[in-house]
Amino acid sequence: MRSSTSVKKIKPLRNPPVELFQINTKEKFVLRFADERGRPIQGWQKRFQRFMRCHHTNTQHRIDPRLPRLLYQTGRHFDGHRLEVISGYRNPKVARNPKSPHKQGLACDFRIAGVPNATLRDFLRRSFDHVGVGFYPNSLFVHLDVRKGPSAFWIDYSGPGEGAAYSGNARDDLRTGKADWFKPASGGRAASEADRAESVDDLMETAVKGGGTSAAPGGDPGKAAAATQRAPTRASAPN
Repeated sequence: MRSSTSVKKIKPLRNPPVELFQINTKEKFVLRFADERGRPIQGWQKRFQRFMRCHHTNTQHRIDPRLPRLLYQTGRHFDGHRLEVISGYRNPKVARNPKSPHKQGLACDFRIAGVPNATLRDFLRRSFDHVGVGFYPNSLFVHLDVRKGPSAFWIDYSGPGEGAAYSGNARDDLRTGKADWFKPASGGRAASEADRAESVDDLMETAVKGGGTSAAPGGDPGKAAAATQRAPTRASAPN
């Protein structure tokens, strides 16, 4: 008679942590809001705020509490892969765009180790409302910001150190697959990932969800929305 051995099932960890890594400061942060017993973890906001500080000036700023919640949900979805943060808060001295959400602690440029940026892009757009998602297929990160108004999505085909090369029709580019292979003629200087994040922010155009028409650099997003309503054929990618 065969002896049977019972295998003890391991219960999944309650409120598991998500690991973040800042590529510029080389710091790690374990993102978690409650422990195994469900007890709130004290002081995580201040520690997260320091982790997301401007790496150029070492200055800190309040981070909108919704942003770490979305990053946590993203990390849990891609379990086992750490989030690599390229840019969080940016001091106004280095973020020249007056409308940059990074200056208000509302945005994060990041990637997930071992996960294609296109996969991350699709997850963010599919999973969250009232966010801005920027996809940079020839660069090294995806932009995510939290906002009160309609969600926004844009594609920038430029590479590191190059001027912005925005898609004229984000929906069509995703549908045809162009978003994953198109590379415009290059000609810019080489730049670090951090420099690239800041140059993108300086030139970023806002595309309103439901429309692919963008405002000119430094323009009024409200005008972009109005233009979108007047040009329904230039729609952004569907949710």
